[in-house]
Amino acid sequence: MLVIAIYENSEKHEVTVKCSGEEYLITQADFRNLEINEGDFVSEEMQYILETAATKLACIKTAFSMLSYNDMSSGKLKRKLTQKYDKDVAAEVTEMMRERGYINDTSLALRYAESFYSSKRWGPARIRSELFSRGFSSDDINNAVENIEDMDHSENIRTLLESKYSKESLSDRDTARKAAAYLYRQGYESSDIYGIINLIYQE
Repeated sequence: MLVIAIYENSEKHEVTVKCSGEEYLITQADFRNLEINEGDFVSEEMQYILETAATKLACIKTAFSMLSYNDMSSGKLKRKLTQKYDKDVAAEVTEMMRERGYINDTSLALRYAESFYSSKRWGPARIRSELFSRGFSSDDINNAVENIEDMDHSENIRTLLESKYSKESLSDRDTARKAAAYLYRQGYESSDIYGIINLIYQE
């Protein structure tokens, strides 16, 4: 197989390598590393390298498309890319996105945690669980939730309670237990939960 034409797109930083029977769209950086020219013979090894480079560029484009719709952690991006691409390619592209600043897990985890706490009124435990499901590392989760754990959760717990239960209904033990279970699922500790339930009932 011979290289019959090479087309560079400097604006997109892409190069099309046209061979007899095949065509490969790769990054300019990969093309520079290959050092191939029109008329060169393409060995099986070089064909494999071109195929891998083309797959990587396709994976990069997919990653950009995914990130254009939603912010996501590096873990989640890699997991989604792996559904379509080889895990090593997905890992390489994810790391590239992180190194170039398209992904910042630390700041994103913090933004999510603050939003979950202020908007959804979730407690620390549920926030941790949600961040874990979104592919954040333990270090980023700990950093994001650390300040929230030290906060007074009274206002959030009260808001959640009053949205579902009346003051009078909390005098019933079964209702109070249901309310406590609900708040526990929202991520709060029992000591905080029963303190607010008792306080509301006594008002």
